[in-house]
Amino acid sequence: MIIGAQKAATTSMLRYLGEHPQCISHPQQEFSFYTDDDEFNEGWETALKKYYLHKSYHKETKIIAKNASLFTYEKGLQRLKEHSPNCEIIIILRNPVERCYSSYLMEKNYGSVKFEFSEIPNLLKKHEENDESWGFNFFINYGLYAQYLKNIYTYFPKEQVKILLFRDFNNNPVEECQNIFRKLGINSTFRPKVEIKHNITQKTRSQIYARLVRRFLRNGNPIKKIIKKIMPGEKAYKYGELLRDLNKTNNKNESMNDEVKLFLIEYYKPHNIELENIIGKDLSDWNI
Repeated sequence: MIIGAQKAATTSMLRYLGEHPQCISHPQQEFSFYTDDDEFNEGWETALKKYYLHKSYHKETKIIAKNASLFTYEKGLQRLKEHSPNCEIIIILRNPVERCYSSYLMEKNYGSVKFEFSEIPNLLKKHEENDESWGFNFFINYGLYAQYLKNIYTYFPKEQVKILLFRDFNNNPVEECQNIFRKLGINSTFRPKVEIKHNITQKTRSQIYARLVRRFLRNGNPIKKIIKKIMPGEKAYKYGELLRDLNKTNNKNESMNDEVKLFLIEYYKPHNIELENIIGKDLSDWNI
């Protein structure tokens, strides 16, 4: 189970591991069984049909699943522990400042946010004033890895939790995947097609179109509910992604605001130091 972090190459990891002939993975970006109450209540067999339809597997097949925000969701971790206590956990950690900006760009391109990145410090100020917002949790709080990692260890022993750094995975994706194959007890000489990067944040052509697609793809949309009833989950997901892809361009996104970057570096610094002590890896480049 790849449990995070969001915008840290988790989709690429999912695709690469899923290429292995002894593994199966889901085409959807997120496996919501442990985080969605309705899905969880419908049971594991229903989830298998939704996410792994037409996939050939047997008792020895390794099931690869990914939910990039599961590491922040205690109820989901508890469900994962109860349902699959021996599963291998993978978490990829990216410089929280870079992750924050990448997450912001993705949500802006999807039409989810209307404010500018320069307003990010205001989210922290509102949080300190007990004015909670999804923006604070999604953009800032998700980068407080140390607190989440300590919580993960209350459910899973350290030997079951593989921690990767985004930079290391980017530099040596084949080696890191083969290390995981070895841990899973399957052929570790297999080489996935790492030349392809997945779920890259790309600039959109139209914010208006992006907002329309976002409204259409909401779970509460009655048209989407009808489509989901008559179309397999895999196809419905692919058509939804196609609608989004039509709005993507090859244009580069703007550089991060320097003032906000410095603000976030200082904010995350003590949390990064705590994380260094937990995982025993040098993260000094995160504080520059």
